[in-house]
Amino acid sequence: MTWEEIREEANTTLLVEGEAEIEVDGRAEVFGCPVRKLSIKQGKTLPIYLVEDSVVRIKGKYIPIKGSTIPKSWEKLVEEDYRRIFLFGESDSGKSSLATYLVNKMDGRKWVVDFDIGQADIAHPAAMGLGVNDGGVISISHIEMFDGFFVGSISPTGRETRCLRGVAKLMDIVERNLKDGDRVIVDTTGWVRGKRARDYKLAKIELVKPDVIVCFGKPPYYLSDYNVFEVESFVLRKRSRELRSSIRSEIYSKWLEGSELRSFSVDVVKLGNTTLFKGEPVDTSFIQEIMDSNIVFVEKGFDFLNVCVDGEFEVSFELIRALREVYGVEDVNIFTLQQLEGMLVGLYGERYLGMGIVKNVDIEGRRLEVLTPVKDNVTAVEFSEIKLDENMKESLSRIP
Repeated sequence: MTWEEIREEANTTLLVEGEAEIEVDGRAEVFGCPVRKLSIKQGKTLPIYLVEDSVVRIKGKYIPIKGSTIPKSWEKLVEEDYRRIFLFGESDSGKSSLATYLVNKMDGRKWVVDFDIGQADIAHPAAMGLGVNDGGVISISHIEMFDGFFVGSISPTGRETRCLRGVAKLMDIVERNLKDGDRVIVDTTGWVRGKRARDYKLAKIELVKPDVIVCFGKPPYYLSDYNVFEVESFVLRKRSRELRSSIRSEIYSKWLEGSELRSFSVDVVKLGNTTLFKGEPVDTSFIQEIMDSNIVFVEKGFDFLNVCVDGEFEVSFELIRALREVYGVEDVNIFTLQQLEGMLVGLYGERYLGMGIVKNVDIEGRRLEVLTPVKDNVTAVEFSEIKLDENMKESLSRIP
């Protein structure tokens, strides 16, 4: 790509598609944030609004449009004095863009809560994020994480209870730090259709207690009891599943920059979202006999049995049922240590610190080796259902 220099009149929007570079000699803004020089990543398209006649240098694709692309409904929303705003809409409706616009245009300090674990902006994928900002950002992804909650999945479906725990925790943190004049902007997932989505959204609304629900398009029937403000969508391009996956890989890589290998004793650091190392050792002879496989270790807890085997093993329903009955447990987990390698984990100290990748599990030494950029004191490691390969591509991980 080569640089192109153009002259454009005031009240013009340049829709610039990444990967691109742009330099503006004149007043310009993106979602209300003043800009002079900008890099746009692949998969993103940003509206550069020229407030005055400007000379612009661009390296990349762009389309000039007369006027502002910001919907009038967004401008009207800013004029309202809402203090707690809940954004509601399907995927790629413009929720994060509107959140950015509100952060830049509304007065006061803004607490931004990002509950979208699939396309996370403030935290990384598989985690909810919380940040605080006074404005001047072109994306809420540029807001530093104040705290977070590690869910361990990129979809809330089937994990609603764990997600709601995260909502409750982050909203409690907001309440404890909220000052007079502060605003709260809540960005959410695009899961809005069907009974489970409805129940999940309503539960979140009850926990957030918003002044207004900002709905992209006509609100669904189940929001009829709430104060709803309708806005228009602002979507320059829908993202495919492949593009979403690629963006997540880039975010994982960014969050792992500067990583080093750290070793944690499971007797010192608490393991969460797993039953591993939480039971008592069990003699392996009986299980060795019925499974006809090399058993690494077995542990039994209050309601679970963990069986670690050496090498892949085909697990039948009959075997699981037999082990449940013999040991009087509800959950039987049969896994290999290799299945845990590459697992995405979340690290906590006094707050949520960030992510890491499991590199090794030492059963005898009761230690966990994690590749992570986190340098702070770690008090807890949360397991996930996601594994990452060397290219940061996701696959499912089996959690004991």
